[in-house]
Amino acid sequence: MSEIFVAGVGMVRFGKYGPQVTLERLATEAARNALRDAGANRRQIEAVFVGHVFGGPVAGQRIATEIGLGGLPVSNHENYCASGATALREAWTAIKADLYDITLVIGVEKMTDRVKGGVAPDPNDLDAMQGYVMTAGHALSAQRYMHDHGATRQQIASVAVKNHAHSRHNAYAQYQHAVSLQDVLNARPIADPLGLLDCSPISDGAAAAVVCSKRGLERLGINGTRPQVRTVSLVSGKLRSGTGDINEEDISRRAGRLAYEMASIAPGDLDLVEMHDCFTIAEIVRMEGLDLIPTGQGAAWTEAGKTSIGGTLPVNPSGGLLARGHPVGATGMAQVCELYWQLTGQAGGRQVEDAKLGLAYCKGGTVSGTDGGSVSVVVMSA
Repeated sequence: MSEIFVAGVGMVRFGKYGPQVTLERLATEAARNALRDAGANRRQIEAVFVGHVFGGPVAGQRIATEIGLGGLPVSNHENYCASGATALREAWTAIKADLYDITLVIGVEKMTDRVKGGVAPDPNDLDAMQGYVMTAGHALSAQRYMHDHGATRQQIASVAVKNHAHSRHNAYAQYQHAVSLQDVLNARPIADPLGLLDCSPISDGAAAAVVCSKRGLERLGINGTRPQVRTVSLVSGKLRSGTGDINEEDISRRAGRLAYEMASIAPGDLDLVEMHDCFTIAEIVRMEGLDLIPTGQGAAWTEAGKTSIGGTLPVNPSGGLLARGHPVGATGMAQVCELYWQLTGQAGGRQVEDAKLGLAYCKGGTVSGTDGGSVSVVVMSA
């Protein structure tokens, strides 16, 4: 199988931008940063893959035109929060099929002028119409987890404390300040037991990468190597019957095990994880679902510092969705940028020591009667 590499990455700071900053402008800036980092010019790009959710029709083509890449094959990918990673998967697959040597992958979202309050569910989602929206589902997940495993509210809140502590060292993060445990516990209630700081924010932003074959690296004049994309697994949810276990995370387990098999690694080989922590409890149960933390121990691991930088397995050194921000279509590629910087030793104050192998996980959307919409798992190595 051919090797696939990330030649360079680029981001814009996640945050809330006014109407004068368009989706196209965010994506263009991130893409130009990635091209500059890779030492690539526009004439060397052979195809463009764009992940977004709320960008509207042919957003990728609008972006490509702004960059000066009109006329190329451009594809748009919507898998809710897994959209950016799905775009990467399609580029990875196309390069492996020998269609291209040098591609540009972009994840982008402009949420602040499209989303008011929480993200509205699809009107055909029967679960959501009964009140089982994302926030409610994660609140029930937290209640069940505390009941089943004796975890405390303080332990779950410690996820937000950790991730905000990490984000202080990330210039691209929406929030670059620490929060205390009391800040999290005393924040405005959203859905019991979760408060405002247990929830990822509404965000705007973009992240991009130049993704290449070995021949592509040579064409870019890169004589050494770059971080390798070992695999990108993608699965969707299965129908569930009965009440089941809200924290069973079969969809995460299937995606993780597929990725481990495709990349020829074991869970214990990983040096860091970028996790889709849309809510504090989500980081805990999904890490357990990926076989990275024993079931029922994720909350205690977080409180004990095992998932902090310098701990057993650092999780979300970027600050994660809770602190870096969560422009849904951009999140998967922001995780790829973080893995790239970690694996090349460029992460500064949030650097994980001797990082050689990293994983990024995204879970996107809900489908009534199933255990999720889509889950992507990216594995990268130095």
